[in-house]
Amino acid sequence: MSETALKLRCPLSECESMKIEEAPSPGYTAGQLTKVEDMVGVIVEAAKTGEEAVLIYKAPKIVVPKVAGTGKTIAAGAKVYYKAASAAVTGDSTSNTLCGRCLVAAGATDTEVEIDLNGAVAA
Repeated sequence: MSETALKLRCPLSECESMKIEEAPSPGYTAGQLTKVEDMVGVIVEAAKTGEEAVLIYKAPKIVVPKVAGTGKTIAAGAKVYYKAASAAVTGDSTSNTLCGRCLVAAGATDTEVEIDLNGAVAA
């Protein structure tokens, strides 16, 4: 089971973030991978509906949720994509949003993966 929390593997000073004025319902949890408009990132601290939140959209090393299951492996160096339906990354580009590169190979049963997050990449 994945622990829910921000899991940076780099200093916070190496990251880029933005403020979200009001968290949507039902709010955010720390470490949640999400998409805000065209930007994919990870929520820093829990925020209730209507509260201010901070989204890290660039981090050279961060652990994020990964889609698990048969055929759901990601090789080190491969592009990763945000899959809205599961709020996790996948190696499948179809109908998903490019958000970085895999830094450590992830197997089919892995529920998390370390990536180089660049959630502000052009579509």
